[in-house]
Amino acid sequence: MKLAGTDLNSLQIFFAVVEANGIANAQGPLNKDASTISRALSQLESRLGVRLCERGRQGFRLTPEGETVHQQALRLFTSLRGFEQTVEGLRGVASGQLRLGIIDNIITDPNCPLVPALRAFQSPPRDEVRLGLEVLAPEEMERQLLEKRLDLAISVFESRHDQLHYQPLYQETDNLYAAADHPIVGVPAGRRRDVLAKSRLVSRRFLHDQEMALLNLGERERITFTANLEAIAVLILSGGHLGFLPDHYAAPWVARGELVALDTERLRHASDLQVAMHPDSASRPVIQAFVEALLAAVRT
Repeated sequence: MKLAGTDLNSLQIFFAVVEANGIANAQGPLNKDASTISRALSQLESRLGVRLCERGRQGFRLTPEGETVHQQALRLFTSLRGFEQTVEGLRGVASGQLRLGIIDNIITDPNCPLVPALRAFQSPPRDEVRLGLEVLAPEEMERQLLEKRLDLAISVFESRHDQLHYQPLYQETDNLYAAADHPIVGVPAGRRRDVLAKSRLVSRRFLHDQEMALLNLGERERITFTANLEAIAVLILSGGHLGFLPDHYAAPWVARGELVALDTERLRHASDLQVAMHPDSASRPVIQAFVEALLAAVRT
């Protein structure tokens, strides 16, 4: 069969449903109602001559044929985005689109170069570049970079992907924090280990190995994992957990006496913030210009 424009639209809907794990979850991202999505899936199945997924009261599940179509659709859309980016690159830095992914809550870090870089980048002749900005977990950023749905990502990347390029930007310092009324606060620093071993911890999953090594506690069952700093702060402030937070993020609660940094000499670590990109994107003028703006903002 030859693909038509309507087939590409149906494939995009199918791809979005798979990414959202069901029709109901895909309604928001697609801005379409369930009946419209279901009809598009049925039309695509009729065009391809195969059943792509089971959908109904028992939930959503891809068929083996659907798995194959999904993987081929991923390759197709990645290639199309690569084509679009290449053509945009031919027009220089004055137009096109720049899609950025960032880790959450870096805006309060005075060392973060993102805002001054954006301010410098958006000046003429680049004021017509369309900017997209999303807050994502590191692993999701890397996945979208590989699929060319993102152009650049700024985050802590503990395990680098061998198909991506990484550029160091700056460092963020984390300390172990407790609520002011947590039992460990009243214990002298040299005698806190027993309390620490019995305490519940909360950790960003992508920093788990580094933080557990620093605490010298090994694997623990009493750990809550999340990728979101706000969730970590809530659990620490509730008094039930200890956890690492960036100093710049914890500063307002420390100033109000609600959070206490524990053993700032020993229980602290530095995280490297990096900008990541797909190697195919590195030569695009718009990408080069924004990375230069980031590095210039870091130097100042």
